[in-house]
Amino acid sequence: MIKKLVVVVLLGLAFNTQAQQIPMYNEFHIAPRVYNPSYVGFQDGVDVVLVRNQKWGNYDEGFITNYLSASYLLKGKHGLGINLYNDYVGITSKLKAHLLYSYTIKLGDKAFLRAGAGLGVVDNRVDFNQAIVSNPSDPVLSNVGKDRRTMFDMNVGINFEASGFRIGVSVPQVLGTKLVYGDMAGSYYTLERQYLLNTGYTWRISDSTGGGMSLRPEALVMYAVNAPFQYNAGLFFEMDKYFWIGGMYKSDYAIGINLGINLIKNLKIGLAYDYQITPIASLNTSPNAELLLKYTIPPKIQKIQDDGLMDSLMMANQRKLDSLKKVIDKKDGDIEERDVTIKVLEDSLSKWPKEQAVVVKDTVKEDTGVRTNSGDYFIELNGEDTPDGYYVIGGAFAEKKNADALLRKIKSKFPSARIIKNKRNDLYYVMLYYSTKKGEGLAYATYKANQLPDEETWILYYQKPPDK
Repeated sequence: MIKKLVVVVLLGLAFNTQAQQIPMYNEFHIAPRVYNPSYVGFQDGVDVVLVRNQKWGNYDEGFITNYLSASYLLKGKHGLGINLYNDYVGITSKLKAHLLYSYTIKLGDKAFLRAGAGLGVVDNRVDFNQAIVSNPSDPVLSNVGKDRRTMFDMNVGINFEASGFRIGVSVPQVLGTKLVYGDMAGSYYTLERQYLLNTGYTWRISDSTGGGMSLRPEALVMYAVNAPFQYNAGLFFEMDKYFWIGGMYKSDYAIGINLGINLIKNLKIGLAYDYQITPIASLNTSPNAELLLKYTIPPKIQKIQDDGLMDSLMMANQRKLDSLKKVIDKKDGDIEERDVTIKVLEDSLSKWPKEQAVVVKDTVKEDTGVRTNSGDYFIELNGEDTPDGYYVIGGAFAEKKNADALLRKIKSKFPSARIIKNKRNDLYYVMLYYSTKKGEGLAYATYKANQLPDEETWILYYQKPPDK
Protein backbone atom coordinates (compact mmCIF):
# COMPACT_ATOMS: atom_id res chain seq x y z
CA MET A 1 0.00 0.00 0.00
CA ILE A 2 2.87 2.33 0.82
CA LYS A 3 4.41 1.80 -2.59
CA LYS A 4 1.13 2.68 -4.26
CA LEU A 5 0.77 5.85 -2.22
CA VAL A 6 4.28 6.94 -3.06
CA VAL A 7 3.75 6.41 -6.78
CA VAL A 8 0.44 8.27 -6.63
CA VAL A 9 2.25 11.20 -5.03
CA LEU A 10 4.93 11.06 -7.70
CA LEU A 11 2.30 11.07 -10.43
CA GLY A 12 0.70 14.13 -8.87
CA LEU A 13 4.06 15.89 -8.72
CA ALA A 14 4.53 15.38 -12.43
CA PHE A 15 1.58 17.56 -13.33
CA ASN A 16 0.56 21.15 -12.64
CA THR A 17 3.04 21.52 -9.79
CA GLN A 18 5.63 23.89 -8.46
CA ALA A 19 8.29 22.23 -6.35
CA GLN A 20 11.94 21.96 -5.45
CA GLN A 21 13.33 20.24 -8.57
CA ILE A 22 17.10 20.60 -8.12
CA PRO A 23 18.65 17.79 -6.06
CA MET A 24 20.82 18.71 -3.07
CA TYR A 25 24.12 16.89 -3.36
CA ASN A 26 26.20 16.03 -0.31
CA GLU A 27 29.52 16.87 -2.00
CA PHE A 28 28.44 20.01 -3.88
CA HIS A 29 31.52 21.89 -2.63
CA ILE A 30 33.85 19.67 -4.69
CA ALA A 31 32.25 20.64 -8.02
CA PRO A 32 30.00 23.66 -7.36
CA ARG A 33 29.57 24.20 -11.12
CA VAL A 34 26.85 21.53 -11.00
CA TYR A 35 24.67 24.32 -9.52
CA ASN A 36 26.50 27.46 -10.60
CA PRO A 37 28.13 27.68 -14.07
CA SER A 38 30.38 30.56 -12.97
CA TYR A 39 32.51 27.98 -11.11
CA VAL A 40 33.56 26.23 -14.34
CA GLY A 41 37.31 26.76 -14.68
CA PHE A 42 37.48 27.58 -10.97
CA GLN A 43 40.78 25.68 -10.78
CA ASP A 44 43.72 25.39 -13.18
CA GLY A 45 43.97 22.35 -15.40
CA VAL A 46 41.22 19.87 -16.27
CA ASP A 47 39.05 18.06 -13.77
CA VAL A 48 36.31 15.51 -14.31
CA VAL A 49 33.73 14.63 -11.64
CA LEU A 50 31.30 11.69 -11.63
CA VAL A 51 28.57 11.42 -8.96
CA ARG A 52 25.81 8.91 -8.21
CA ASN A 53 23.23 9.84 -5.57
CA GLN A 54 20.53 7.36 -4.48
CA LYS A 55 17.71 7.77 -1.94
CA TRP A 56 14.62 5.81 -0.85
CA GLY A 57 15.84 2.54 -2.33
CA ASN A 58 13.02 0.59 -0.66
CA TYR A 59 10.58 1.88 -3.29
CA ASP A 60 11.23 0.34 -6.68
CA GLU A 61 14.62 1.80 -7.61
CA GLY A 62 14.20 4.86 -5.40
CA PHE A 63 15.31 8.36 -6.34
CA ILE A 64 18.46 8.08 -8.44
CA THR A 65 20.55 10.98 -9.72
CA ASN A 66 23.75 10.75 -11.77
CA TYR A 67 25.90 13.52 -13.17
CA LEU A 68 29.16 13.85 -15.08
CA SER A 69 30.87 17.23 -15.11
CA ALA A 70 34.11 18.38 -16.76
CA SER A 71 35.89 21.72 -16.43
CA TYR A 72 38.85 23.47 -18.09
CA LEU A 73 40.48 26.87 -17.52
CA LEU A 74 41.60 28.54 -20.77
CA LYS A 75 44.21 31.33 -20.65
CA GLY A 76 43.45 32.09 -17.02
CA LYS A 77 40.17 33.92 -17.74
CA HIS A 78 37.83 31.67 -19.71
CA GLY A 79 36.28 28.62 -18.10
CA LEU A 80 34.82 25.93 -20.35
CA GLY A 81 32.95 22.80 -19.37
CA ILE A 82 30.04 20.43 -19.70
CA ASN A 83 27.41 19.02 -17.33
CA LEU A 84 25.56 15.78 -18.13
CA TYR A 85 22.79 14.83 -15.73
CA ASN A 86 20.00 12.28 -15.44
CA ASP A 87 17.57 11.25 -12.73
CA TYR A 88 14.82 8.68 -12.13
CA VAL A 89 11.96 9.46 -9.77
CA GLY A 90 9.03 7.05 -9.90
CA ILE A 91 7.42 7.15 -13.35
CA THR A 92 9.41 10.22 -14.42
CA SER A 93 12.95 10.54 -15.74
CA LYS A 94 15.00 13.47 -16.93
CA LEU A 95 18.15 13.90 -19.03
CA LYS A 96 20.05 17.21 -19.15
CA ALA A 97 23.10 18.32 -21.14
CA HIS A 98 24.63 21.78 -20.73
CA LEU A 99 27.65 23.54 -22.17
CA LEU A 100 29.20 25.88 -19.58
CA TYR A 101 31.18 29.10 -19.89
CA SER A 102 32.59 31.51 -17.32
CA TYR A 103 34.68 34.68 -17.41
CA THR A 104 37.01 35.78 -14.62
CA ILE A 105 37.86 39.35 -13.63
CA LYS A 106 40.86 39.71 -11.31
CA LEU A 107 40.11 42.35 -8.67
CA GLY A 108 43.38 42.01 -6.74
CA ASP A 109 46.22 39.62 -5.92
CA LYS A 110 43.80 37.18 -4.28
CA ALA A 111 40.36 38.47 -5.29
CA PHE A 112 38.31 37.31 -8.29
CA LEU A 113 34.85 37.92 -9.68
CA ARG A 114 33.39 35.34 -12.08
CA ALA A 115 30.20 35.21 -14.13
CA GLY A 116 28.94 32.21 -16.06
CA ALA A 117 26.12 30.62 -18.00
CA GLY A 118 25.12 27.11 -19.03
CA LEU A 119 23.01 26.49 -22.13
CA GLY A 120 21.58 23.15 -23.10
CA VAL A 121 18.58 20.88 -23.45
CA VAL A 122 16.35 18.88 -21.10
CA ASP A 123 14.59 15.69 -22.15
CA ASN A 124 11.68 14.97 -19.75
CA ARG A 125 9.86 11.62 -19.85
CA VAL A 126 6.79 10.11 -18.16
CA ASP A 127 5.96 6.39 -18.31
CA PHE A 128 2.19 6.18 -17.77
CA ASN A 129 2.31 2.38 -18.06
CA GLN A 130 4.07 2.27 -14.66
CA ALA A 131 1.52 4.47 -12.93
CA ILE A 132 -0.42 2.94 -10.02
CA VAL A 133 -3.44 5.07 -9.17
CA SER A 134 -6.38 4.69 -6.78
CA ASN A 135 -8.90 5.77 -9.43
CA PRO A 136 -8.62 3.84 -12.74
CA SER A 137 -10.96 6.36 -14.40
CA ASP A 138 -8.54 9.20 -13.74
CA PRO A 139 -8.41 11.31 -16.98
CA VAL A 140 -4.62 11.36 -16.75
CA LEU A 141 -4.71 7.71 -17.86
CA SER A 142 -5.87 8.85 -21.30
CA ASN A 143 -2.17 9.51 -21.88
CA VAL A 144 -1.33 5.88 -22.51
CA GLY A 145 2.24 4.66 -22.81
CA LYS A 146 5.39 6.73 -22.58
CA ASP A 147 5.45 10.45 -23.30
CA ARG A 148 8.41 12.78 -23.60
CA ARG A 149 9.10 16.46 -24.12
CA THR A 150 12.40 18.16 -24.98
CA MET A 151 13.14 21.82 -24.35
CA PHE A 152 15.96 24.35 -24.14
CA ASP A 153 17.28 25.20 -20.70
CA MET A 154 19.63 27.81 -19.27
CA ASN A 155 21.46 28.31 -15.97
CA VAL A 156 23.20 31.54 -14.91
CA GLY A 157 25.43 32.41 -11.98
CA ILE A 158 28.05 34.66 -10.44
CA ASN A 159 30.63 34.15 -7.68
CA PHE A 160 33.21 36.14 -5.74
CA GLU A 161 36.40 34.79 -4.16
CA ALA A 162 38.95 36.55 -1.94
CA SER A 163 41.66 35.09 0.32
CA GLY A 164 39.92 31.77 0.91
CA PHE A 165 36.38 33.19 1.19
CA ARG A 166 33.87 32.54 -1.59
CA ILE A 167 30.21 33.27 -2.21
CA GLY A 168 28.06 32.53 -5.25
CA VAL A 169 24.51 33.08 -6.46
CA SER A 170 22.89 31.12 -9.29
CA VAL A 171 19.53 30.61 -10.99
CA PRO A 172 19.13 27.14 -12.55
CA GLN A 173 16.24 26.64 -15.00
CA VAL A 174 16.08 30.40 -15.50
CA LEU A 175 13.84 30.07 -18.61
CA GLY A 176 10.99 28.47 -16.61
CA THR A 177 9.88 26.35 -19.57
CA LYS A 178 6.39 24.78 -19.42
CA LEU A 179 5.64 21.40 -21.04
CA VAL A 180 2.13 20.18 -21.90
CA TYR A 181 1.48 16.42 -21.99
CA GLY A 182 -1.24 14.85 -24.10
CA ASP A 183 -4.39 16.75 -25.05
CA MET A 184 -5.25 17.95 -21.56
CA ALA A 185 -4.42 21.58 -20.83
CA GLY A 186 -4.16 20.75 -17.12
CA SER A 187 -1.43 18.14 -17.62
CA TYR A 188 1.86 19.93 -17.76
CA TYR A 189 5.28 20.02 -16.20
CA THR A 190 7.20 23.24 -15.55
CA LEU A 191 10.93 23.64 -15.05
CA GLU A 192 10.63 26.11 -12.20
CA ARG A 193 13.32 28.70 -11.57
CA GLN A 194 15.43 27.81 -8.57
CA TYR A 195 17.46 30.34 -6.57
CA LEU A 196 20.66 29.14 -4.93
CA LEU A 197 23.29 30.75 -2.73
CA ASN A 198 26.49 29.00 -1.71
CA THR A 199 29.24 30.25 0.56
CA GLY A 200 32.35 28.82 2.15
CA TYR A 201 35.76 29.59 3.58
CA THR A 202 39.04 27.66 3.43
CA TRP A 203 41.16 28.12 6.54
CA ARG A 204 44.69 26.84 5.96
CA ILE A 205 45.83 25.24 9.21
CA SER A 206 49.28 24.47 7.82
CA ASP A 207 51.25 24.28 4.59
CA SER A 208 54.24 22.05 4.01
CA THR A 209 56.00 20.21 1.23
CA GLY A 210 54.60 16.98 2.68
CA GLY A 211 51.04 18.23 2.36
CA GLY A 212 49.00 20.84 4.18
CA MET A 213 45.80 20.78 6.21
CA SER A 214 42.67 22.90 5.96
CA LEU A 215 39.28 23.38 7.59
CA ARG A 216 36.31 24.38 5.42
CA PRO A 217 32.85 25.46 6.53
CA GLU A 218 30.38 25.24 3.61
CA ALA A 219 26.73 26.16 3.16
CA LEU A 220 24.13 25.97 0.38
CA VAL A 221 20.71 27.64 0.44
CA MET A 222 17.98 26.79 -2.09
CA TYR A 223 14.65 28.50 -2.75
CA ALA A 224 11.82 28.03 -5.25
CA VAL A 225 8.41 29.71 -5.37
CA ASN A 226 5.75 27.70 -3.48
CA ALA A 227 8.34 25.19 -2.28
CA PRO A 228 9.93 24.64 1.13
CA PHE A 229 13.03 26.66 1.92
CA GLN A 230 16.05 24.32 2.09
CA TYR A 231 19.65 24.59 3.19
CA ASN A 232 22.74 22.47 3.76
CA ALA A 233 25.49 23.40 6.23
CA GLY A 234 28.66 21.43 6.84
CA LEU A 235 32.21 21.46 8.14
CA PHE A 236 35.07 19.60 6.46
CA PHE A 237 38.64 18.79 7.49
CA GLU A 238 41.13 17.86 4.77
CA MET A 239 44.73 16.69 4.58
CA ASP A 240 45.62 17.73 1.04
CA LYS A 241 47.54 14.63 0.04
CA TYR A 242 45.52 11.96 1.84
CA PHE A 243 41.87 12.36 2.84
CA TRP A 244 38.95 14.53 3.92
CA ILE A 245 36.17 14.04 6.46
CA GLY A 246 33.14 16.16 7.24
CA GLY A 247 29.66 16.39 8.65
CA MET A 248 26.56 18.08 7.24
CA TYR A 249 23.05 19.03 8.27
CA LYS A 250 20.23 19.09 5.68
CA SER A 251 17.27 21.13 6.84
CA ASP A 252 14.31 19.02 8.00
CA TYR A 253 15.74 15.95 6.30
CA ALA A 254 19.02 14.39 7.41
CA ILE A 255 22.39 14.52 9.12
CA GLY A 256 25.17 13.40 6.82
CA ILE A 257 28.80 12.29 6.99
CA ASN A 258 31.35 12.69 4.19
CA LEU A 259 34.53 10.64 3.79
CA GLY A 260 37.07 10.82 1.00
CA ILE A 261 40.56 9.65 0.10
CA ASN A 262 43.12 10.49 -2.55
CA LEU A 263 43.18 7.00 -3.99
CA ILE A 264 46.11 7.55 -6.35
CA LYS A 265 47.79 10.68 -7.67
CA ASN A 266 45.15 13.11 -9.03
CA LEU A 267 42.25 10.71 -8.31
CA LYS A 268 39.85 11.31 -5.42
CA ILE A 269 37.01 9.09 -4.28
CA GLY A 270 34.34 10.26 -1.85
CA LEU A 271 31.39 8.63 -0.08
CA ALA A 272 28.57 10.44 1.70
CA TYR A 273 25.82 8.90 3.81
CA ASP A 274 22.59 10.50 5.10
CA TYR A 275 20.99 9.53 8.38
CA GLN A 276 17.38 10.65 7.99
CA ILE A 277 15.67 12.56 10.78
CA THR A 278 12.22 13.07 9.23
CA PRO A 279 9.06 11.50 10.76
CA ILE A 280 8.83 9.07 7.85
CA ALA A 281 12.48 7.97 8.05
CA SER A 282 11.44 4.59 9.52
CA LEU A 283 9.64 3.74 6.27
CA ASN A 284 12.97 3.53 4.42
CA THR A 285 15.67 1.10 5.52
CA SER A 286 17.77 1.35 2.37
CA PRO A 287 20.95 3.52 2.51
CA ASN A 288 20.74 7.12 1.26
CA ALA A 289 24.23 7.47 -0.14
CA GLU A 290 26.32 9.37 -2.67
CA LEU A 291 29.48 8.20 -4.43
CA LEU A 292 31.93 10.66 -6.03
CA LEU A 293 34.96 10.20 -8.28
CA LYS A 294 37.15 13.15 -9.26
CA TYR A 295 40.14 13.02 -11.62
CA THR A 296 42.37 16.04 -12.16
CA ILE A 297 44.85 16.68 -14.96
CA PRO A 298 47.29 19.32 -13.62
CA PRO A 299 48.12 22.32 -15.82
CA LYS A 300 51.31 22.36 -17.83
CA ILE A 301 53.79 25.06 -16.96
CA GLN A 302 53.41 27.83 -19.52
CA LYS A 303 55.98 27.80 -22.34
CA ILE A 304 57.53 30.65 -24.27
CA GLN A 305 58.95 30.69 -27.80
CA ASP A 306 60.29 34.24 -27.97
CA ASP A 307 63.80 34.06 -29.49
CA GLY A 308 64.84 37.37 -27.97
CA LEU A 309 63.92 36.19 -24.49
CA MET A 310 65.69 32.88 -25.07
CA ASP A 311 68.84 34.78 -26.03
CA SER A 312 68.56 36.68 -22.76
CA LEU A 313 68.25 33.41 -20.85
CA MET A 314 71.31 32.01 -22.60
CA MET A 315 73.32 35.13 -21.75
CA ALA A 316 72.19 35.01 -18.13
CA ASN A 317 73.29 31.40 -17.78
CA GLN A 318 76.60 32.11 -19.48
CA ARG A 319 77.24 34.84 -16.91
CA LYS A 320 76.21 32.38 -14.21
CA LEU A 321 78.80 29.91 -15.52
CA ASP A 322 81.53 32.58 -15.62
CA SER A 323 80.71 33.55 -12.05
CA LEU A 324 80.87 29.96 -10.85
CA LYS A 325 84.21 29.50 -12.55
CA LYS A 326 85.56 32.44 -10.56
CA VAL A 327 84.21 30.97 -7.35
CA ILE A 328 85.80 27.60 -8.08
CA ASP A 329 89.13 29.17 -9.13
CA LYS A 330 89.38 31.01 -5.82
CA LYS A 331 88.67 27.89 -3.77
CA ASP A 332 91.63 25.85 -2.64
CA GLY A 333 91.40 22.25 -3.69
CA ASP A 334 92.28 19.68 -6.26
CA ILE A 335 92.89 21.24 -9.70
CA GLU A 336 91.69 18.14 -11.55
CA GLU A 337 88.40 18.14 -9.59
CA ARG A 338 87.97 21.84 -10.34
CA ASP A 339 88.47 21.27 -14.10
CA VAL A 340 85.95 18.40 -14.07
CA THR A 341 83.35 20.61 -12.37
CA ILE A 342 83.83 23.39 -14.93
CA LYS A 343 83.58 20.88 -17.79
CA VAL A 344 80.29 19.57 -16.37
CA LEU A 345 78.91 23.10 -16.20
CA GLU A 346 80.00 23.89 -19.77
CA ASP A 347 78.32 20.72 -21.06
CA SER A 348 75.16 21.69 -19.21
CA LEU A 349 75.11 25.11 -20.85
CA SER A 350 75.64 23.66 -24.32
CA LYS A 351 72.51 21.54 -23.88
CA TRP A 352 70.37 24.45 -22.67
CA PRO A 353 66.85 23.79 -24.05
CA LYS A 354 65.00 26.05 -26.49
CA GLU A 355 61.94 26.34 -24.26
CA GLN A 356 61.86 27.57 -20.70
CA ALA A 357 59.20 27.93 -18.09
CA VAL A 358 57.97 31.43 -17.42
CA VAL A 359 58.88 32.29 -13.82
CA VAL A 360 58.25 35.35 -11.74
CA LYS A 361 61.28 36.98 -10.14
CA ASP A 362 62.34 40.48 -9.34
CA THR A 363 65.60 40.24 -7.39
CA VAL A 364 68.61 42.16 -8.72
CA LYS A 365 71.96 40.66 -9.69
CA GLU A 366 75.34 41.29 -8.10
CA ASP A 367 78.56 41.42 -10.12
CA THR A 368 79.22 37.82 -9.05
CA GLY A 369 76.13 36.67 -10.91
CA VAL A 370 74.26 35.82 -7.71
CA ARG A 371 70.86 37.46 -7.32
CA THR A 372 70.02 39.35 -4.16
CA ASN A 373 67.71 42.02 -2.80
CA SER A 374 68.14 43.75 0.52
CA GLY A 375 64.35 43.95 1.00
CA ASP A 376 63.72 40.20 0.70
CA TYR A 377 62.23 38.58 3.80
CA PHE A 378 61.77 34.82 3.52
CA ILE A 379 59.82 32.56 5.85
CA GLU A 380 59.15 28.83 5.90
CA LEU A 381 55.60 27.64 5.29
CA ASN A 382 55.27 26.93 9.01
CA GLY A 383 55.91 30.64 9.71
CA GLU A 384 59.52 30.34 10.92
CA ASP A 385 62.31 32.53 9.54
CA THR A 386 64.34 31.12 6.64
CA PRO A 387 68.11 30.94 7.41
CA ASP A 388 70.63 33.18 5.67
CA GLY A 389 72.67 31.67 2.88
CA TYR A 390 72.83 30.72 -0.79
CA TYR A 391 69.84 29.13 -2.50
CA VAL A 392 69.40 27.51 -5.90
CA ILE A 393 65.91 28.67 -6.92
CA GLY A 394 63.82 26.88 -9.52
CA GLY A 395 61.01 29.44 -9.85
CA ALA A 396 58.84 31.91 -7.99
CA PHE A 397 55.06 31.88 -8.25
CA ALA A 398 52.12 34.03 -7.17
CA GLU A 399 49.95 30.92 -6.64
CA LYS A 400 51.12 28.27 -4.18
CA LYS A 401 49.51 25.50 -6.21
CA ASN A 402 51.89 26.27 -9.09
CA ALA A 403 54.85 26.08 -6.72
CA ASP A 404 53.49 22.76 -5.41
CA ALA A 405 53.29 21.44 -8.99
CA LEU A 406 56.95 22.29 -9.65
CA LEU A 407 58.02 20.83 -6.30
CA ARG A 408 56.35 17.52 -7.08
CA LYS A 409 58.06 17.49 -10.47
CA ILE A 410 61.62 17.97 -9.21
CA LYS A 411 61.43 16.23 -5.81
CA SER A 412 63.05 13.03 -7.07
CA LYS A 413 66.17 14.92 -8.23
CA PHE A 414 66.25 17.31 -5.28
CA PRO A 415 65.03 15.45 -2.15
CA SER A 416 65.73 18.46 0.09
CA ALA A 417 63.73 20.86 -2.12
CA ARG A 418 61.04 22.89 -0.40
CA ILE A 419 58.89 26.00 -0.77
CA ILE A 420 59.73 29.26 0.99
CA LYS A 421 57.70 32.47 0.90
CA ASN A 422 59.00 35.99 0.28
CA LYS A 423 57.02 38.41 2.45
CA ARG A 424 58.30 41.35 0.41
CA ASN A 425 56.46 40.39 -2.79
CA ASP A 426 54.15 37.63 -1.47
CA LEU A 427 55.59 35.07 -3.90
CA TYR A 428 56.29 31.37 -3.32
CA TYR A 429 59.88 30.33 -4.22
CA VAL A 430 60.81 26.72 -4.98
CA MET A 431 64.22 26.14 -3.36
CA LEU A 432 66.21 23.26 -4.86
CA TYR A 433 69.40 23.43 -2.79
CA TYR A 434 70.71 25.42 0.19
CA SER A 435 74.23 26.17 1.38
CA THR A 436 75.86 28.61 3.77
CA LYS A 437 78.87 28.94 1.45
CA LYS A 438 79.68 29.28 -2.21
CA GLY A 439 81.61 26.38 -3.69
CA GLU A 440 81.54 23.12 -5.62
CA GLY A 441 78.40 21.94 -3.83
CA LEU A 442 76.49 24.97 -5.02
CA ALA A 443 77.97 24.67 -8.49
CA TYR A 444 77.01 21.02 -8.77
CA ALA A 445 73.46 21.73 -7.57
CA THR A 446 73.19 24.40 -10.25
CA TYR A 447 74.44 21.94 -12.86
CA LYS A 448 71.77 19.44 -11.80
CA ALA A 449 69.12 22.16 -11.91
CA ASN A 450 70.07 22.98 -15.48
CA GLN A 451 69.17 19.43 -16.43
CA LEU A 452 65.52 20.17 -15.70
CA PRO A 453 63.93 20.41 -19.14
CA ASP A 454 61.45 23.20 -18.44
CA GLU A 455 62.91 25.45 -15.76
CA GLU A 456 65.24 28.42 -15.56
CA THR A 457 67.13 28.37 -12.28
CA TRP A 458 69.24 30.96 -10.52
CA ILE A 459 71.33 31.42 -7.38
CA LEU A 460 69.93 33.66 -4.67
CA TYR A 461 71.92 35.06 -1.78
CA TYR A 462 69.67 35.88 1.15
CA GLN A 463 70.30 37.72 4.38
CA LYS A 464 67.46 38.42 6.77
CA PRO A 465 66.64 42.16 7.02
CA PRO A 466 67.91 43.62 10.33
CA ASP A 467 64.47 45.01 11.24
CA LYS A 468 62.76 41.59 11.09
